[in-house]
Amino acid sequence: YDIMTERYEVTSELQRELVNTPEIFGEPVNVVAKSIHHLMKVVAGVPLRRPSWFFDIVEYGEGLADVGTHVVDLVQWTLLPDQVFDYRKDVQVLEGRRWPLTLSPEQYRKVTGEAGPALDYYCNNAVHYTLRGVHVKMDILWNWEAPPGSGDVYEAAFRGTRASVEIRQGAAEKFVPEVYVVPATAALRKKVDELQAHWPGLAIEQTGNEARLVVPEKFRVGHEAHFAQVARRFFDYVKDPKSLPAWERSYMLAKYYVSTRGVELANQ
Repeated sequence: YDIMTERYEVTSELQRELVNTPEIFGEPVNVVAKSIHHLMKVVAGVPLRRPSWFFDIVEYGEGLADVGTHVVDLVQWTLLPDQVFDYRKDVQVLEGRRWPLTLSPEQYRKVTGEAGPALDYYCNNAVHYTLRGVHVKMDILWNWEAPPGSGDVYEAAFRGTRASVEIRQGAAEKFVPEVYVVPATAALRKKVDELQAHWPGLAIEQTGNEARLVVPEKFRVGHEAHFAQVARRFFDYVKDPKSLPAWERSYMLAKYYVSTRGVELANQ
């Protein structure tokens, strides 16, 4: 059972709810997603030290087959909620690309604690595929260090025939993930009223034709807390293996087919 922590992020949960409300979203048209991680970062107040083998893609893999698995998972978890599907019939990987992040000897020493040459680290991938006919494009990127005040980034735009439901995490959002719906409609207000039962205090802030969901801070529990949430779910399945949903197997197979095939095409 994979540690898919991002399913527990409140903005991901809200995006999933809205995408699966036809009165708001309509039918899916396409998805564009982006994930940005950083090699040099502080975790739990301590500068992160990475072992030298982290930079050996033969040993550790490329970005799409590592952190990219979370993004592939979120797309199918959002578009095909709790549905069993067959990656051999329902997924077509069309294109894969790769390019390096170049580290100076000083950067390599800073992050590993070891001496080394300048390094072209092939950690960046892009993939284009279809999921039951819906085109999905994603970029999985590693940068050296995040700008001040920011951190890792996940952004995704699910575009439907009625509206686009987007997670943005730029400077305008103060580098905090926020959910937007474009255009804003009466159906959105009705849905937010219904969601009060699960997320009391959820509100809408409208600017022009777009709306941002205002999420109460108590629901933004943070990335570390998501590991505990995943662990509790896992222990439930350990106690009762038959309770593991059938769709989790198809999600797992599709996730690793997309990520490994995308890397394979990039290397061709």
